[in-house]
Amino acid sequence: MLRSLHAEWQKARHRHDLLVCLLLPTAVLLWSGYSAPDGAKSLEHGFHALFYTLPIMNAVLMPVGMAMLASRLWDVEVKGNTLKLLYTLQSRRHLFVAKAMLGTGEVLLIVVLELLVVLLLGRYNGYRDFPPAVQLLYLAACTGIVALMLFFSEMLLTILLANPLPALCTGIAGALVGLFSAFLPPIVSYFVPWGYFIPLGSYILASWDPDTRVVVYGIRAFNLPLLVWSGVLAVFLFAFTWHAIRQKEV
Repeated sequence: MLRSLHAEWQKARHRHDLLVCLLLPTAVLLWSGYSAPDGAKSLEHGFHALFYTLPIMNAVLMPVGMAMLASRLWDVEVKGNTLKLLYTLQSRRHLFVAKAMLGTGEVLLIVVLELLVVLLLGRYNGYRDFPPAVQLLYLAACTGIVALMLFFSEMLLTILLANPLPALCTGIAGALVGLFSAFLPPIVSYFVPWGYFIPLGSYILASWDPDTRVVVYGIRAFNLPLLVWSGVLAVFLFAFTWHAIRQKEV
């Protein structure tokens, strides 16, 4: 098992997966830096504004990012048609577990870096409303679980279709649909897994006065049922992906 994981790590180094893992946090930094509130009045609610917009950013960036990671993870095997050779050298289970562990590690790295980027940006701007630890843990859990769900769904597509292009197209389409669902009634977002980041977010826009341009943010209760459902979907897609690998003829 360790040999398989080491082999996948070597492949990831040659694929420059770290650059992909840094791409999403960098995009979040640029987006947040551009949209972050400034001025003396924003110091009291700056973090609220950042964590309100972060799920929207994830709904746009994560589906595409997870599609990139999942398709690159099987890029050599698919393009080189080397699965038959690989299965003579290692078991399907070891190959799948190694790729799943590497992919999960890359997803969690993205989540941690993304959270650190937002926190450091808020500290740099001098925001005073630093979020409680429970809010940070909840946000990290929501982002990680939904991202893993998307990751394994894209991995499943890559394996079933033996082509990374459909996974990438699905990720792009999912980003558009997920963002569009944010402007529809809340019940609609529950049927759009790509946009689950938004209904899971605990920071909300409480009110906005167009005359004075004063924005008031609030915090709502954690959406634990949807978080659990996202976890169930992630586990189901993980199991279904393993089943597809076991049944796939090479």
